[in-house]
Amino acid sequence: MRPKMRMIWMGFCSVCMAGSLYADTLVDRLIERYEQVDTVTCDVRRDVSNEDGRMRWLSRVYFERPDRLHVENHAPLPRRIIADGEMMYQHSDGQPRGFRRAIAELDERMLHGLHKVPGTAMEHLFRLQGVPEIELDGSGTYPVRRAYNAERVFVVLYADEAYRLGRMEFFTSPERDQMTGEIDFEAFEEVLDGVWIPMVHQGRFLIGGLENRETTRISNLSVNEPIPGHLFNADAFFKDVDWVDRFEDL
Repeated sequence: MRPKMRMIWMGFCSVCMAGSLYADTLVDRLIERYEQVDTVTCDVRRDVSNEDGRMRWLSRVYFERPDRLHVENHAPLPRRIIADGEMMYQHSDGQPRGFRRAIAELDERMLHGLHKVPGTAMEHLFRLQGVPEIELDGSGTYPVRRAYNAERVFVVLYADEAYRLGRMEFFTSPERDQMTGEIDFEAFEEVLDGVWIPMVHQGRFLIGGLENRETTRISNLSVNEPIPGHLFNADAFFKDVDWVDRFEDL
């Protein structure tokens, strides 16, 4: 092979290797499956407890791609969130002001919340996209175990033979000597062929030296069924609200 052709071939191979480096990570595989979900309707109950007490969130959620969301929080305080594809609105009952901002201008955290399929851990998976994957030995129930050294956190994912995400662990460093959180996923339902959503999430997080435990339960789940369009019409639900685009101004 001539030197020039050899250089071109080596360059082509390096591009192929770079392109395939992250192509089939567990994170990518999970997100690809969840992207088959176009609509979701469900109820969410989230219980949080620590040494200071307990609190429960109750919500009705409607999700539709792209960028359409309606969340009606019933407890602890009545609040409604609507995204209509272009704007996001958030307002708590009884308050004169509400938050409104163009979806294109939302920060990463809010975009992750908007784009995640309800009942999944996609908000965590989004942050691991493009991060090199480390293959770890499987164990017991979870023959698939992968790690990701992301910014400010080292994450380990556990999956079973069907590639259902069963557990996530969060550490401060790759040495895994200080855990900051863990989530176990249970009671899976196959909502589409090969697409599994856990109906129960059990989490434990260490925040500021305080241990917080969370249990999230999904119920009345419906996937890829039509959702009435008026649910994403903010004018149908918000009246006489003074809108601001910064939470500090509420």
